[in-house]
Amino acid sequence: MQKPSEQLVERFPFKATKSQAKLFKLLDSFLLDQDKPRKAFVLKGYAGTGKTSVVSALVKVLPKLDYKFVLLAPTGRAAKVMSVYALRKAFTIHKIIFSAKEDPKSGKMVFKRLKNKSKNTIYLVDEASMINNSSEFG
Repeated sequence: MQKPSEQLVERFPFKATKSQAKLFKLLDSFLLDQDKPRKAFVLKGYAGTGKTSVVSALVKVLPKLDYKFVLLAPTGRAAKVMSVYALRKAFTIHKIIFSAKEDPKSGKMVFKRLKNKSKNTIYLVDEASMINNSSEFG
């Protein structure tokens, strides 16, 4: 079976730069090393460096590696843009991790965190720089 990096090169719409080829090798370790718990892989780069193209190729490779994936973004607009370039449905982060219900006593909206029941799933989050680490709503 081909390594993820080899599959990414085949599905990447451009000739990979040295930095992109290095990224593909790093993704090999992230996706294949079963001995280390995978917490997060952060991909950063300036506009035009190929982040979007990498994600577009990655969503084609992950199912071949027996991974499920969920595309997430902090806003509805960002999720829509991600859906267009990945050719898959994307969701807002809040839709996936929270359930909104009306409190019958106060009438206010109450957000409850949903339990993550997913197994062997990678969450691809776009526009993560827009995410606030504050726990306050408003």
